[in-house]
Amino acid sequence: MAVDWQDLLRPSQTALLVIEMQEGVIGQGTFFRGLADAVRDGGLLPRLDALLASARRAGAKVVYCPADRRADGLGNLRNTPLTAKVGASHASPEAKARHAAIVSEIAPQPGDAIVPNAYGMTCFHESGLDTILRGLGAKTVVLTGVSLNIAIPGATLDAVNRGYRVVIPADCVAATPAAYGEQVLQNTLRNLAYITTAAQIEEVWKPAVRP
Repeated sequence: MAVDWQDLLRPSQTALLVIEMQEGVIGQGTFFRGLADAVRDGGLLPRLDALLASARRAGAKVVYCPADRRADGLGNLRNTPLTAKVGASHASPEAKARHAAIVSEIAPQPGDAIVPNAYGMTCFHESGLDTILRGLGAKTVVLTGVSLNIAIPGATLDAVNRGYRVVIPADCVAATPAAYGEQVLQNTLRNLAYITTAAQIEEVWKPAVRP
């Protein structure tokens, strides 16, 4: 069945989520060097920056979703190899702030929302994101960022289970290794989300640009 992209990406009912595009994940000093290299070598940042600008012009809501654990450690479960390793990277308030800061290339703009996730492995888990999206009237979420290893598949499942339609621009997400990310898109996420490109989304939003 043909996809009605104009309906699916209606700006007034769409939120573009920027997931974990932060210094502690893809910046200098990250534990995830392979992922950070995939983001920068693949040109994801300028492509995502252009898509964010298109969303703002069209009137879609931009929502940043950084992982931002509590500095006092309360509720910071370290029950996986990943969370046990990352937990030590922001043991002080200063380190915590550095870890959660959005990378400068795609810095939030006035009118954007920042909804941090302090607990769990996905941006929807006990973060208030669902309530905020419903308050915005969102029916579709566009997922961007990292990673196709964990956060993007998790957010996709959380979103569809809550009744949202999910769109993923394949050139605005990343994984390590890159070939694994392609497999996740083709073998898992295409059954749950509408896979497209940043350029196609921008083309849909062009007629919606507000004067």
